[in-house]
Amino acid sequence: MEYTGFFEVQANPDKKRAADIMKISRRVCSFFWDASPKRPHFEEREGQADMAFEILDAIKNDQHILVEAGVGIGKSFAYLVPLLLRTNQGGGTIVIATSTIALQEQLMRDIRFLHEQLGTRLRLVLAKGQTNYICMKRVEEYQARPDAKMPEELAALIADGYQDRAEYPGDLPQGLWEQICVKQFGYRCRKCHRRCLYRDMRSELRFSGGLVVCNQDFLTAHLLRQSRGLGGLINESVKIVVIDEAHNLESKVRSATTRSLEQARLLTLIKQVQHEVPAEMTAHIQGEVNSAKSAVRAFFKRLQEQVRRQIAESEQDMKYADRFFFRQDENSLALLRDMASTLKRLSESAQILSTLDLRRGDSGDAADDFYETADALSTLTNELHTNLLWIERKGRALELVFCPRNMRNIIRELYFEGNIRTVLTSATLTNTTQGSLQDMYSYFISNTGFPLDGRGFLSEPKPSPFPYDEHAMLYYCDDLPHPTQERGAFIQAGVERLVEILDISHGKALVLFTAKTDLEEVYQALQSRDLPYQVLKQQPGPSQDQVLKEFRDNVDSVLLGTGAYWEGIDIKGKSLSNLVIFRLPFPVPDPIIEDKVSMVKDGLMEVRVPEMIIKLKQGIGRLIRSASDTGIVSIIDPRLRDDPPARYRDIVWSSLPIQNRTTSLEVLSAFYASLRLDGAETRSK
Repeated sequence: MEYTGFFEVQANPDKKRAADIMKISRRVCSFFWDASPKRPHFEEREGQADMAFEILDAIKNDQHILVEAGVGIGKSFAYLVPLLLRTNQGGGTIVIATSTIALQEQLMRDIRFLHEQLGTRLRLVLAKGQTNYICMKRVEEYQARPDAKMPEELAALIADGYQDRAEYPGDLPQGLWEQICVKQFGYRCRKCHRRCLYRDMRSELRFSGGLVVCNQDFLTAHLLRQSRGLGGLINESVKIVVIDEAHNLESKVRSATTRSLEQARLLTLIKQVQHEVPAEMTAHIQGEVNSAKSAVRAFFKRLQEQVRRQIAESEQDMKYADRFFFRQDENSLALLRDMASTLKRLSESAQILSTLDLRRGDSGDAADDFYETADALSTLTNELHTNLLWIERKGRALELVFCPRNMRNIIRELYFEGNIRTVLTSATLTNTTQGSLQDMYSYFISNTGFPLDGRGFLSEPKPSPFPYDEHAMLYYCDDLPHPTQERGAFIQAGVERLVEILDISHGKALVLFTAKTDLEEVYQALQSRDLPYQVLKQQPGPSQDQVLKEFRDNVDSVLLGTGAYWEGIDIKGKSLSNLVIFRLPFPVPDPIIEDKVSMVKDGLMEVRVPEMIIKLKQGIGRLIRSASDTGIVSIIDPRLRDDPPARYRDIVWSSLPIQNRTTSLEVLSAFYASLRLDGAETRSK
C-alpha cells in the first residue's frame, strides 16, 4: 500500500484539514513502524498499520469505512491511534460503541495506555448500561421492606457512595441486584434529589466532549432521538463513531426499535390508571376498564393457542424455543385490533380524568405510560404491513413483539446519512472470500445499507496474522445421518463421535450448539457415561461466570454452550485446545430470518448460508486467541462432505481461517499429539 498521498497537502477547499491529517499520519507511522518494535512484549502485526492509514484516508475523504480485521490484527489500536490523535487536534467528540462490557473495559485500559504513549489528553467517559448502576430510590424502597436481605458489606459500601456494580469486591446475588439497580431511567429520575452515578454520567455525556465508550444500544438510542428531533444523549460535537463488533449492528438497531407487549404488564397498567382516576369518577370508566381487561386476556389466550399449535406441528423439538411466528389469520388480527381499540379508548378517558385530581403530585404518571403504550399499539394495527410481528416466550409468559421491517433503511439513515462518519470493524464481516470487495461484504451491506458510492470505503479484509494451519487442524464428518432430516439418529451418532473427539484431547474442549434441545440431550448422554473428565454446561445469568472460571481452572474439563458462547468467550491456552461445533449453525426458522428470505430470490445462498458462515467463523474464532494458541476444531455435521458436495461447500471452506483439514480421526489425533500446548503467550498491540 502506498502512503505517499498522506504526506502531500492536496489542492482542495480544506487545506487545514489535509495538513492536520498529514501531521497525524506522520505520528501514526512513528507509532507503528518506528517506536512499537522497540517496546518490549510488542510485535508488528501485518495489516494493523494498513488499517490505521485507511481510517485516516477515510477521514480525509469524509467517508464511512468498513473493514474486517481478523483475530490478532490488533484492530483496537489500529483505530484508536489515528482517532485519538485526530480528536486531540480538535476533531470533535468520538464515540466507540461495542457489544460487551468486557470489550468496553478493555478499550478504556487501551486508551489510558495510548494516552501515555502518544501524549494525548482527552476526557474519557465509559457509558455502561443502566442496569450496571445502583438506584438509591430503589435501595431505600428495598431496605424498607420487612423481607429485605441485604448483606452488611453491601449496605456499608452503598452508604459510602458505591453505585457501580463492577466495583463490588465480591459476588452479588442477581435477584438482589435486580431489585436495586437502575431499571428505567426517565424524566422522573432526572427530578430525583438523591445522588445518582448513572444520572451524573448521562449529564457528563451531554455536556462534555472527548472520547466516549458505550454500547451499540446506547449509541443507537442517541441517534434515534436525534432523528426524531429530540435532544441527543451524547454531546452534539460527535463527528466520528466506531462500531466495534459491527457484525452485531443490525441486531442492536433492531433491538432498539423493537417493542413488546405482555399481558401482566398491560393489566398492571390498567390497574394503575384506574387508581389515578379520582375515586368519585371511577364509575365513569369501569366499563372501559372491564372491556380492556377482557380484550387483553382474549388476545393473549390466542397467542398461547398459536404457540401450542406451532410446537405440536413443528418437525423439530421446540421445548426450549424462545421465538415463535405470529400468524396473522383473521381471528388473531380481529383480537389484536379489538385490544388496540379498547386500550386506546381507556387511555384517552384516563388522560382526561386523571388530570382532575389536583390533590396528587404524581397524578397522571401511569396514565401517560398507558397512553404511550396504547398509542403505539394503535399505530401498529394501522401499519401492520410495515412491521414485523412475532411471539416471544419469557419464562411462562408470552409477549407480542414488533419492530419496523425496513431495518436496512433505518440503519442507513442513522449511521450513513447524517453528519457523523462511521468506522465499522469486526473479525467477521465478510460472508465469502470470492469475487469483489462488494461480493465479500455483500450480506452485511444488504442488511445495513452501507453506502457503495463515494461516501463509503470498503477495505480489503485483514486476515489474522496467526499461523492457523501450523497451529490448528479442522476435522469434518462425512458419514453421519442428516442433522434435521434424521435428527434422532444424528444425535445418537453425534454423541459417539463427540466422545471419540474428546478422547483425543482428554477433555480441554468447548462444544458449541445451535439449539438448547441438542445441548441438553448431549449433556444427559455424556453424564450417563463414566468419562475421565468433568462435563460442564452453560448456566444462566451470573452463574455463567462461575462455570467459565471452573472451565479455565479445571484444564481437562469440557464445557457445553450455545448462544453468546459462540462469540463471548476468550480463553487462551490449553484449557480450550479442542473446539467442537455440534451441527452447522444454520439459522433456525425464525420470523426475522424468514422475513429476510421472503425478500430475496435464493433464500439459502443469500440469507441462510451467509448467516451460517458468519456464525461459524465466530465459533471457530474461540480456539486461537493468541499467537501461541494451538488446537483442533471438529464439525460434527455431514453437510460439508466432499461427495456429493452441497451448493455452499466451497464457499464455506474458503471463508474459514483454517484450511488444514481432514476427515480422519487418526490424522486429527496425530496432529493434536504433535502440538505443544504449554507455549508462552505473546502480548500484541
